[in-house]
Amino acid sequence: LRDLSSVIAGMMQVVPAKVSEANTFIKLWYHECARVFHDRLTDDDDRFWFNKYMSEQVSKAFSKNWAEVAEGPVMFGSFFNLEADPPPYEEMTDMVKLKTILNEQLQDYNVTSTSPMDLVLFQFAVEHVARIARCLRQPFGNCLLVGVGGSGRQSLTKLAAHTCGQEVVQIQISKRYGTTEWREDLKTLLKAGGVEGDPTCFLFSDTQIVLESFLEDINNILNTGEVPNLLDDND
Repeated sequence: LRDLSSVIAGMMQVVPAKVSEANTFIKLWYHECARVFHDRLTDDDDRFWFNKYMSEQVSKAFSKNWAEVAEGPVMFGSFFNLEADPPPYEEMTDMVKLKTILNEQLQDYNVTSTSPMDLVLFQFAVEHVARIARCLRQPFGNCLLVGVGGSGRQSLTKLAAHTCGQEVVQIQISKRYGTTEWREDLKTLLKAGGVEGDPTCFLFSDTQIVLESFLEDINNILNTGEVPNLLDDND
């Protein structure tokens, strides 16, 4: 049910004016199912089965041929009008325009950041930025990025967060970093996002898991939005 609600929540990001044709609605439904289910698959056979199954469902439920509905890659996102509040979630068919916008956002990030990034935004990287940004824009949005070291997970997350107008927060691990320092960092993070209302993206990598209790606290934040006994009356 949670996964189904994620599909519906993704579809609800689009305003009716952006879905004026039946084919657009079908592509939107297909895209959200792909983001919720397909992106979790790690085997090519499973991905092939998913695409085949979805094509069959399009024929069965909508009496349409998927190959005719979508002639190219299906992508939805909130990049074409970043000045709007909120930016509209819409179908993105102009890949050249999308790459241009993301490169402009990358340049803007490098101007304002103390750690500029030198990235080549090829098609696969652009698709990943769109996936991450989709999660970050949703309420309680979070995602687990899996891949080999150096594949660009953190860099693309920083770029996606920048396009969403969010400040990226990371902890700084040292030799003496322990539970006390971790909970102080969590206090600062939760106060910034929850009390001050600052759009915040918390970026946490597996190499920063000094103690297993860190994962338990992260799990509590994802499930309930808080860490038990983290704040007292003085906070």
